[in-house]
Amino acid sequence: MPYDKSKVKELKHRAAKIRLLSIETTAKAGSGHPTSCCSCAEALAVMFFHSMKYLPQDPGNAANDRLVLSKGHAAPALYAAWSEAGYLKEEELYTLREMGSRIEGHPMPSLPFVDVATGSLGQGLACGLGIAVQQRSVLKNNARTYVLMGDGEMAEGSVWEAMSLASAMKVDNLIAVVDVNRLGQSRETILGHDMATYEKRVAAFGWEAITVEKGNDVESVLAAFDKAETVTGKPVCILLKTFKGAGMTEISDKDNWHGKPLKDDAVRAKAIEDVSVDIMKNPPAPQIKEPAAVKGTLPTKPESYASVEKAPYEKGSKAATREAVGPALVNVGGLDKRVWVIDGDTQNSTYSQKFAEKYPERFIECFIAEQNMAGVGAGLAARGLVPVAVTFGAFLVRAADQIRMAALSGLPVKFIGTHAGISIGEDGASQMALEDLAFFATLPNGAVFYPSDGVSAYKCILNLIKHDGPGYVRLSRPSSPIIYNPDETFEIGGLKVVHAPERPTITAIASGVILHELLKAAKSLVNKVDVQVVDLYSIKPFPTEELKKLVEKTNGKVAVFEEHSPNGGIGSEVSRNLAGTIKKFKHSAVTSVPCSGTPEELLAAYGLSADKIAETLENF
Repeated sequence: MPYDKSKVKELKHRAAKIRLLSIETTAKAGSGHPTSCCSCAEALAVMFFHSMKYLPQDPGNAANDRLVLSKGHAAPALYAAWSEAGYLKEEELYTLREMGSRIEGHPMPSLPFVDVATGSLGQGLACGLGIAVQQRSVLKNNARTYVLMGDGEMAEGSVWEAMSLASAMKVDNLIAVVDVNRLGQSRETILGHDMATYEKRVAAFGWEAITVEKGNDVESVLAAFDKAETVTGKPVCILLKTFKGAGMTEISDKDNWHGKPLKDDAVRAKAIEDVSVDIMKNPPAPQIKEPAAVKGTLPTKPESYASVEKAPYEKGSKAATREAVGPALVNVGGLDKRVWVIDGDTQNSTYSQKFAEKYPERFIECFIAEQNMAGVGAGLAARGLVPVAVTFGAFLVRAADQIRMAALSGLPVKFIGTHAGISIGEDGASQMALEDLAFFATLPNGAVFYPSDGVSAYKCILNLIKHDGPGYVRLSRPSSPIIYNPDETFEIGGLKVVHAPERPTITAIASGVILHELLKAAKSLVNKVDVQVVDLYSIKPFPTEELKKLVEKTNGKVAVFEEHSPNGGIGSEVSRNLAGTIKKFKHSAVTSVPCSGTPEELLAAYGLSADKIAETLENF
């Protein structure tokens, strides 16, 4: 259908300004991706000044439509669009990539219109799916989430994980926009401009595919977005055939221009002349649609968690720490409506199934797609929810980059990893989380807990949810004795002394299943070696001062036992944090690739069974 000429003229102006500002700001910065910005200029112009409903002076408003710039290297174009909308001042855009500026090289949530950090490609669609689910299930105001992607990232498997789940969930308020500009960083993309194949693939995943052969033509783009808004019952993917560097006659569709600002004065002058053709001398004020009011209730953090603090276990009974997942999530979920649980098709082994049965409206089964699970969690967290992602600890490492990006975004995505270490037994090395503590300890503002019985596991899961940042709880498969009373407190950044001789000579440290082996060993040595046993349930924050005092009692003599790699686990954290205090150190860990065997056989093989620990301590 033909569009009003004045509307088309205005949108061409907005696209031209986006190009102009992208060229000039990257040139001033001396780095950036102006050609990637130029290919998506029409898409951004139509989204911001025709399709999206938002309050330009309140970009973080809950009712707004959201935009995730998955192709984060096109950040200057996003900043330019928000400048045209009236939120950012043009002069601030020229601080691009400067130290201390919020106009960073790739988008960061220091800006209220950025929900998640992007730039590591292939992640934006999963985050957008999480946001769209929040809009649909919590806000209930028909808000949409738009995700602007590059064609290069369509090679990422995580994109198709998100495509699959969004279709299965019929998330029809999610619109993906793929900027198919043909050229990647080093060469042409896999499909180039084969739009038919893109369309077939997207449609095969259950999405409505809308192909636009003239992706840098305002009227063609307008028609596609208008059509997308009429689709119900499934998500929409708009495939735009564009040209990298569109609008710049000497650069458009030319190879070897990725990530290169226009530093040459003559080249830049010609490009500016080209893109300025459509710039209006007296453009009208932007006409932006206001969002509908939020109908749902936005959950808030409870004033207190006191009513759910008591663990449902009695001292002297037995339980696997993984069993605490069910009651902990169900109880805290009843009190804190922000809590959602997402799972990687392990709910009947991790006990997250209990939450799914009690609160199905706040449970998402992500199936065997851990990268997507982490991305969906980031999207939920970006909009005020507290997602808890649960699967086997070994499988979370697959989603390391998504978890990292969520943490860089400052998002409180919580992870619970069960079946940690060699004590899972016969399943073998592929199922044994042996690297997880090392990874999760690196997350900024993260918390890492490793409880040893059902009570401490319950309390540590509550700690994880109450913590303001991201975090991880490491849980075990075997049943172990309950050694704590149900009302025992477990402070974040604390430890417990579970065996305390009057005059200890060795400080022995463990967590999880191995703590119980250490306790047996220490008790067997009562008349030989005086061992004080420390349950180091809080790996991060680390209880440095408290542990230092204990180690000083034993003249710096420390032994650590853990079913984790010797790199980056408990031993590494103890030695790093107590450098200078430790005088003699012994560390038993999983030092090679384990094989299948009974838990008892495996623990003995790595010096982690009670008798082997006793032997180590006696000869220390």
